[in-house]
Amino acid sequence: MRGVPAVAALFAGTLMVGAAIGVAGTLLPALVKRELPVGADLMTGVYTMALCLGGALGAGLSIPLADALGGWSAGLASWALLALLALVAWRVLMPHHDDALTVPGGGSTRELLSQPLAWQVMVLMGSQSSLAYIVFGWLPTLLVARGYSESEAGWMMGASVMVQLVSALSAPWLARLGSDQRPALLIMLGLVGMGFWLLLQAPDVWRWPSVVLLGLGQGGCFSLALTLIVLRTATSRLAGQLSGLVQGGGYTLAAMGPLAIGVMLQFEVGLSLLTLVLLGIVATSMGFALLAGRNRRLEVDDAGRLVTR
Repeated sequence: MRGVPAVAALFAGTLMVGAAIGVAGTLLPALVKRELPVGADLMTGVYTMALCLGGALGAGLSIPLADALGGWSAGLASWALLALLALVAWRVLMPHHDDALTVPGGGSTRELLSQPLAWQVMVLMGSQSSLAYIVFGWLPTLLVARGYSESEAGWMMGASVMVQLVSALSAPWLARLGSDQRPALLIMLGLVGMGFWLLLQAPDVWRWPSVVLLGLGQGGCFSLALTLIVLRTATSRLAGQLSGLVQGGGYTLAAMGPLAIGVMLQFEVGLSLLTLVLLGIVATSMGFALLAGRNRRLEVDDAGRLVTR
């Protein structure tokens, strides 16, 4: 639809794309939990790396594609080929299960909402995702305010996104070194905090090391937050339910971050206060990481009730 050179088609197609991404993203943790229960955390790291790579390629190639194909409508429509390729691959390779393998039910949405663990994972997802959205939406603007050129600011953000590939894949391995995920989460969030502070407050000589630190931290945080969905549930059905809550509620919460930064920029708030706000979000994420990172999980007991053990 986005290939039709009309604004209405652009918005309608974008809404469809966004809705489809939301559904597919929610189902992925449940699929991984069902098909690869032993290595679910590592597989989550693999597809998180693919998400980061896809986002980076989309940001980097959209303008060249539009130029090569003669306009933005053809450039945007060309990405439908990837969806077609994925559809064919899924149809050919998708897993098939007998009725005997169907995961038993149990655990309603109301019960899930009554579990503190579910809320802890959701707020962790929302707060760390908020930092990522702030980077995507406002980091170049903040860097220009710091004194960098628009071109250099763009390259710095692009480099930070590319660095995320490394930690998105490696963070689940790091999480396996301890009895729970708290140390890994705190390390990744600490890198994010150091990256923001060095990038916005330290001398210019620290700009590229801080870009690397920020990218490593954010890639690892996103990967670990998605990994918690499969680690904190006993079955694929519960993983799907928790995924819907965590990603639906978490991303709604995350949207408040770039909105708040935009309002602060509108009122010409200084970089020092903006940095403190960013570090405050990092501190909030750390607090919920200490709760969500504990070695606990949601299960359905013999009476069919949802419990945390």
